[in-house]
Amino acid sequence: MQGGRKLSQWNIFVKKIYQEGKAKDSSYEFKQALTDASKRKSEMGSMKTSSASGKKSKSIKMKKSRKMSRLALAGGTRKRRRH
Repeated sequence: MQGGRKLSQWNIFVKKIYQEGKAKDSSYEFKQALTDASKRKSEMGSMKTSSASGKKSKSIKMKKSRKMSRLALAGGTRKRRRH
């Protein structure tokens, strides 16, 4: 995968199951890996996590201010209530 989002733990797990199945049987399909991974999802918790990027999440206040500024740029698409 180039650029874009990082894979979720589920996607990494399914990919691992697919690679194992493909190594055993060349006709193994990804949709079969999905069903097999669903049955084996208890093993997913024992996988090592690779999401330790060291980034801190942005504060809620910062997220709200960004959202409000986007609304202002969009021309205030919210409807106002009349009392």
